[in-house]
This record gives sequence, structure tokens and C-alpha cells, in this order.
Amino acid sequence: MVKRIKQEDMAGALEFEGVTKDDPRLQEWLEEHRARNGGKLRIALGGKGVRVIFSKEADMLLWQARSEQAAKRKKSAAS
Repeated sequence: MVKRIKQEDMAGALEFEGVTKDDPRLQEWLEEHRARNGGKLRIALGGKGVRVIFSKEADMLLWQARSEQAAKRKKSAAS
């Protein structure tokens, strides 16, 4: 018997340090993403947080910009 391995196209992955799968901000982003385009996202546990794997590079860039904005807001609120 031959085992087949499913190959998926992957645009890239982002790891969000200090974020868990149950984080409300992550859940909100996931729901918004699914409502907007229904794209596929895979979530895995990374070394320092949650790793989100994207099938489209545009989605990955959007999430990256969003996380950077959230980090800036968090940093300015702490000051």
C-alpha cells in the first residue's frame, strides 16, 4: 500500500509571541478573516506563541500589518 502525503501551497507563516489559541484578539481576527474571504488558515502552537499559516501572501501581509499596529497601540498605551 502506498501512503499519500497531502501537499498544500503555503504563502508563509507568522508567529505571534505570547498569544494563545484562545486569545480573544486572535479569535476576532480569525472570524473577520473567514467572513471577509473564507480563506484557509492553519493554526499551530509555535515556540513562543501561536503560529498562523497562510495560503495567500496578501492575507499574511494584512495580518502582519495588523499585528504591528496592535503592538504600536499597546506600546503607546503603556507609555
